[in-house]
Amino acid sequence: MDKEDKNSIKSILICGGGTAGHIYPAIAILEFIKEKYPYVRLIFVGTKRGMENKFIPELGIDFRTIQASGLISTNNYFKKVLIYLKFLVFLMAGFFSSLSLILNFKPDFIIGMGGYVCGPVLAAAIFLGKKFGLHEQNYIPGRLNKIFSRFSTYIFISFEDTAKFFNLGYARVVFSGNPVRKEIKDSIYAKPDYQNWGFQEERFTIAAFGGSLGAEKINAAVMGLYNYFKNDDHMQIILICGNRYYGEASKKLKNICNESDGLLFRLLPYVSEMGKVYTIADLIISRAGANTIAELAITNIPSILIPFPKAIDNHQFYNAKYLVKNKKAVMILDKDLSQENLAGEINNLLANNKEKYSLIKEAKLKIASMDSAKIIAETIIEKGCYGKQKQAPAV
Repeated sequence: MDKEDKNSIKSILICGGGTAGHIYPAIAILEFIKEKYPYVRLIFVGTKRGMENKFIPELGIDFRTIQASGLISTNNYFKKVLIYLKFLVFLMAGFFSSLSLILNFKPDFIIGMGGYVCGPVLAAAIFLGKKFGLHEQNYIPGRLNKIFSRFSTYIFISFEDTAKFFNLGYARVVFSGNPVRKEIKDSIYAKPDYQNWGFQEERFTIAAFGGSLGAEKINAAVMGLYNYFKNDDHMQIILICGNRYYGEASKKLKNICNESDGLLFRLLPYVSEMGKVYTIADLIISRAGANTIAELAITNIPSILIPFPKAIDNHQFYNAKYLVKNKKAVMILDKDLSQENLAGEINNLLANNKEKYSLIKEAKLKIASMDSAKIIAETIIEKGCYGKQKQAPAV
């Protein structure tokens, strides 16, 4: 790109928030843009309550907040009325704040990464005729992306089959995959540090977690594995149980473990550098959030997935099904999860000299070789920042 082209690109506004599922892909895109397009001005719009409030400023990105609120299901009539009133008030407040931000920052392109904060920002973008794109992390699109996709310049999808949920032209739907942070990508080439966890290099390592907050049912099933494998001196397990469950889980572990046991079992409340966990893991036991699916694809670690049954539109089930269909994972439904079923699945994977495990390890995924952050950033900067927003279709 020549100097004149560089000067013609002024700024990009990214919005998103709430959970790691929306924030981590945004971080991956921001990392790529900062490295490859240092002349591009960046601004991130989120809320004060979401994870973005902690992680985005640490990247040195201009971070702004607006008011926004989601719609939470409840059977209580009065609570429902209050939720809708709060939603409408925050939507209007967020809309006018977004108008001010966009008018002052003058972004050449806006991208929504998901979360209810995107609603007022994208509504303001449509009102002002600004070009914007959306990123859908899950196999089943979220309601917000379904609504705003018809007005968008691009919608970036993480799974190729997700295109069927959008009645849009080929040029507007971009199969990008789900961006993965540099820390996770670097873990593929990092030397495993088993001693950091009190582990041994020659053992088979299982890492289990239920997301940033933990999952009580996964914790119980993995803790139950201790009795099944306590005499196995070829195995070691690390369980990241979540801060809220750590006290109870640590007491339980003290009651069941003995120094003479062959199994090595480590319990942690939270790990901020998950890349270090991936470097030692031979098998992952986890929920099936979009980030986890992308990270498992990149790191090529076989997995046992237990989709969260209350996810909107059961999207975790379809995320997990994608890996199962491509022979990269096995799935246990949450209702079927028990220490017996989990132990049986592990034994099945490792039976006959790890025959089934080896087949999963050797299977290849298309998304594993995609540089998703690069695809999204280059599409936005090389194409999306030029020209005017097309006329939105009639509502």
